[in-house]
Amino acid sequence: MQYYHRLIETEIKKQLAKPEAIFILGARQVGKTSLMKHLMSELTPEEILYMDLENPENLTLINAGINEFLNFLQYKNSKHENKKYIFIDEIQYAADFSSLIKYMVDHYSDKYKFILSGSSSLQIRKQFQESLVGRKIIFELYPLNFTEFCRFKEEDHIADILIGIDSFKLATDPLRFARNKVQNIWQEFLIFGGFPKAVLQNEKKDKIRVLQDIVNSYIFKDIRHIFNLEKVDQFNHLIKLLAVFTGKQLNFSQLATESRLHKQSLEHYINALESGYIIKLIKPFHRNLSSELRKTPKCYFIDNGLRNCLINNFTDTEFRTDRGEILENYIFSQLIKRTDINTKLNYWRTKNKQEIDFIWQKENQLFALESKWNQIAGKNLKKFVSSYKQAETFTISFSQELDMEKHIIPGYLI
Repeated sequence: MQYYHRLIETEIKKQLAKPEAIFILGARQVGKTSLMKHLMSELTPEEILYMDLENPENLTLINAGINEFLNFLQYKNSKHENKKYIFIDEIQYAADFSSLIKYMVDHYSDKYKFILSGSSSLQIRKQFQESLVGRKIIFELYPLNFTEFCRFKEEDHIADILIGIDSFKLATDPLRFARNKVQNIWQEFLIFGGFPKAVLQNEKKDKIRVLQDIVNSYIFKDIRHIFNLEKVDQFNHLIKLLAVFTGKQLNFSQLATESRLHKQSLEHYINALESGYIIKLIKPFHRNLSSELRKTPKCYFIDNGLRNCLINNFTDTEFRTDRGEILENYIFSQLIKRTDINTKLNYWRTKNKQEIDFIWQKENQLFALESKWNQIAGKNLKKFVSSYKQAETFTISFSQELDMEKHIIPGYLI
């Protein structure tokens, strides 16, 4: 099967020579195994050991303890003195991997390099605690961003141009000669999202089938099983409610009533979905101003395709009443894929209900971003700047040409 470059791959390769264990975290079907196997393809067979912990034999071995694992490695490496790169898929199934990884990094990093994947950030991070401080490097792999999507659609020229764009500094449209093509590609991405297997399907019905399979097997089964979510009907109803409420402030009392879940269970179920890389909550932005909200989060989906699958609506945006929500969720998904320790994503809302969709903090820069499908942003951006004079404000919409002040074409938000 052809491999398409993922942007995170370059950063991972930079860490391969370091002693720390590498963790690649993300939802199922986002391409973690494909990425790991591509990394393996650039090594010699003697340097590689691959273990999938969904295989009971591998899981038993990992759970047997450090001594047995060392005996196994000695057996596997008896004829070769090369450094071994150990790739382990779905590490969250291991009972106590943190002790194993800590010991191996502390005592055998000259002989073994660990690259591990997992699809449950909560379970994995619980085991990190203090024992793996300084012994791990974490990467989060999401569904494709728009640049990667273009690469998967064999539009390398467009992808090459997009990857060099600074969305916040464009003065002219670098893809103006292919604007219709870019728009058509982007519209597909907006509806079906960036899960690689769905992207690679040519027919609409096949894309839908792949997304339905992800929803049924991963969201409705795996996540429920991993987190021991016992109230099946309530959980299924909750995730569909969250899809409807995309981009809205979450009223937990209303959600509890409509999903028939107690508040504690509701919070546990939402944490499970967030840990499984299905949704993400973003909190209000505030700098100790009494007029700003400080608690109520908003909910977004990591991928538009999953969200549209949950509400069973794959209609073109031209005929949809929720296209504003789709655009807003797209902007969120693009921004969250760029978030690291130096960035932060929030929204802004005052007690007077003045609101800005996204406040993007990147090191010492502050950007206020308004999402508008077909209209110019209102007064809220000016209100925000009056309180935060260092902020730059942008409208993300189709209502203006790119050369007009402070405007971003949605497909260029990468």
